[in-house]
Amino acid sequence: MDQGEPGGLRRLGRKRAHLTFRPPVRAVARAGRHTSHAPPGAERTFMNSVIPIMPVLSESEQQALFAPVEVADGLPGRVYSNPEYWALERERLFKEDWFAIGCASDVPAVGDVMPVGIAGWELVLVRGLDDRVRVFHNICRHRGTKLVTKPDNLRMIQCGWHCWTYDLEGRLQRMPILNGPNTSGHDCFERESLGLVEARSGVWHDTVFVNLDGKARSFEAFTASLARLFEPYHLEGYDLTHPARHDEVVLDINWKLYHEGGLEGYHIPFVHPALELPDRYHIDNDPEAFTSLTGSLIKYKRLGAWVGLPDDTFDMNPAAAAAVSEGRRIPYTICFVTPTVIFAAWPEAIITTLLRPISPTRTGVRRNMYFIGDSAISAEAAPARQKYVDIWLGITGEDADYSTGVQRLSAQREEIGMQTRFSPYWEEAVKLFQQGVARRAYGASAA
Repeated sequence: MDQGEPGGLRRLGRKRAHLTFRPPVRAVARAGRHTSHAPPGAERTFMNSVIPIMPVLSESEQQALFAPVEVADGLPGRVYSNPEYWALERERLFKEDWFAIGCASDVPAVGDVMPVGIAGWELVLVRGLDDRVRVFHNICRHRGTKLVTKPDNLRMIQCGWHCWTYDLEGRLQRMPILNGPNTSGHDCFERESLGLVEARSGVWHDTVFVNLDGKARSFEAFTASLARLFEPYHLEGYDLTHPARHDEVVLDINWKLYHEGGLEGYHIPFVHPALELPDRYHIDNDPEAFTSLTGSLIKYKRLGAWVGLPDDTFDMNPAAAAAVSEGRRIPYTICFVTPTVIFAAWPEAIITTLLRPISPTRTGVRRNMYFIGDSAISAEAAPARQKYVDIWLGITGEDADYSTGVQRLSAQREEIGMQTRFSPYWEEAVKLFQQGVARRAYGASAA
């Protein structure tokens, strides 16, 4: 027997023996539910035979997730830490569709560059001489070195290893001593074909999105539903060039848990007592893009009041101002765009929360706050802007212990076969979000 052949099969000239083979399938049985960890609809080839692989969610798990909210079960614990699920999400939620990676205001001046490492990809935002923000794969075309390692302002992008040099539009300009001393190229190296690899990108309300495989729907089609959702808040009135912001906080959680924590108001009176208990949300759900919550406030505390400034320190958006003048509840909308950005329209600010998934169990979180008119830049409003940043940073801290605890216990929950449930009143949006992830990433369905 030749031990180099699969299964110890003997090599027979140029032919291979064909045996009936039952492949090993890594599976777990939890509370009567059988689950394989292979990609849905995938197939393996063994000895020229096609072997179907089971879906990543068992039939009973899919039925439980797509059941009515009163009796539905949530996603199993393994999807929050297992690398195979992470790989599926990277391929189907990130690479094959639009996802947010940063902000145009991160690179405000011509020549500004900002590296972004997200979900295993190394990218770089660059503002070119034409004032356009582009996104490139942060990899030198020579030997694959990482090019930009920190935010900077550059005239050219130069590799530190062999000094290959690119302009701000990604075109290769120099290959010093490539063919020996005092040379600057080679006949077999065409500069035109060796520029940086640009990622398909677009900017919406300062947020930079990319589509890495280049095959997703148009950016205009992707953002059309977002534009309609936020139309009542007149986003064009916000100053996008001077956001208040806080530095990234890295949490030991899967990116999905951050979305799930924000998609329900059930925890607010217990964890965030300074916030007003919301009424029941109106839910808008686009299974291919986002889940959004629209609610209203009765006793909204004006931002200036937090720091002892006049109530009119900050302008309200038109929808909020009209509600106040007419004595109505003040509307707000929070939109969770899978997988990496959350847009929230509050009375006096638009808040963009950017998630940077680092691994299956680590996620970076940062926020930009956009204000209206002079309140976005005036020195008088600076204390209130900083207070607003501090408030939301504090809210992140209040949630952190609970979300990281859920992350730590997800493996144990899987091990003992424990399912989670949804509050019918408060958590229908969490269920819709989980269903969207299961459909798009894991191939699950309600059938």
